[in-house]
Amino acid sequence: MAQTQEQRKADTRSRLVEAAATLFAERGVDAEAAGRTSGAVYAHFGSKQGLLLALLDEWAHSLVTVIAAEFEVAPTVEERLRAVAANVVTNPTTETRRLLLLERELWLRAARDSQVAAGMRARARDAHERLTRGFAAWINEELIEPVASPDVLATVFRALVVGLEMQQRIDPDAASVETAAEAMGTVLGVTTRTSRHRV
Repeated sequence: MAQTQEQRKADTRSRLVEAAATLFAERGVDAEAAGRTSGAVYAHFGSKQGLLLALLDEWAHSLVTVIAAEFEVAPTVEERLRAVAANVVTNPTTETRRLLLLERELWLRAARDSQVAAGMRARARDAHERLTRGFAAWINEELIEPVASPDVLATVFRALVVGLEMQQRIDPDAASVETAAEAMGTVLGVTTRTSRHRV
């Protein structure tokens, strides 16, 4: 069945956003696609700035989405922390690695661009609120100790995971799954198997 003009336009727009996500993750937000004109970008988004904002609007994944998915597949807090350590910090999939690189690139652009910063702030607030609600539920269920407010835990936990992942990207031997899980457990007041063995 033939596509309508609107469907073709939507497909083209979607392909441009996907291509931009890959390019920006691999080569930075200021990279230009080799052999491509900017005509399609301007026709669909008005400017490269418009493309960046569309990427923010349509980009459904984030570090918090990945963390939440890992939390949902493991039955205990300790296993959830090990899952995040393994699948976000020490051995992420190619797709997760690309996602995290893209997030870094967008944060860098946001530091210099107020429109991108506004979009990133909105995303960061949503992500922070999601983690805060999760940690509040864990405290209520007595899965973790209330070592700090859920709001503070969300801030420190996300910062720690980001830092560990960046360190691991530069130095693959920086932390093992056990070390990363123990660091995250320390933030949440959770004793992992590794830390118990050291006592």
